[in-house]
Amino acid sequence: MGGKRKLELIAVYITKEKKMALEEWATAEERSVSWIVGKAIDKALQEYEQQTEAQPAPEVQE
Repeated sequence: MGGKRKLELIAVYITKEKKMALEEWATAEERSVSWIVGKAIDKALQEYEQQTEAQPAPEVQE
């Protein structure tokens, strides 16, 4: 028997059209909207981390 994962809840407001598009996507993938959105957030955070790692460190002023 699996244990519950320790996940946090966030809420966002989106347009009806975007919600419908997410629902269609989730149905096509046989996933939940929550899973689709979670994976999109994972990808966006991964891209953000790659961008910030590629930026040079700021110079320290003395």
